[in-house]
Amino acid sequence: MTVLASGCNTTPLDRATIYYDRAQFTTQVSKDFPDIKGPILQHGRCSLLISTPGSTTGAYHFCTFALTQEEIYVQGWDASALKYTELLRINLSTLSKVALDSYFRTNQVQLIEGRRQSALSVMIDDGGYHDTAATERVYETIKTGGVNVVKSDGMMMPPAPPTPIFVPIVVPR
Repeated sequence: MTVLASGCNTTPLDRATIYYDRAQFTTQVSKDFPDIKGPILQHGRCSLLISTPGSTTGAYHFCTFALTQEEIYVQGWDASALKYTELLRINLSTLSKVALDSYFRTNQVQLIEGRRQSALSVMIDDGGYHDTAATERVYETIKTGGVNVVKSDGMMMPPAPPTPIFVPIVVPR
């Protein structure tokens, strides 16, 4: 039993792949992206889906985000260079629509531009779980910027993983 239990990994995948230290984040991200405009209003761990408008399937990324009054910056983590790398940067004035969708305890802020649609879900600092209240705060902050609020077309999801196909073989007797 001890051997079986010792093989279990209890670190959430998003925490294992994205470095995030709440106290040091604004200093680190400002160093990696000196062109961030204005003070950072909200920041944290997140999950991001990027697709085309009208799609409910998109490329999935674990990330961190920094929200200012004018822009939202979404970063990945380059562990070999020890710095954040840009995944997405959206000037809030270029958004054509914003929507909030929820499924049980998961909320997504859907950011719709002319040629791109993104879905951002905020995670708790320790990773592994969605932070519904923090996601709603991001949505409310973006909404107050005058972006057109619309009803969501549904939750965005990552592509389904490949699954084995079983083909029954019938051998007559």
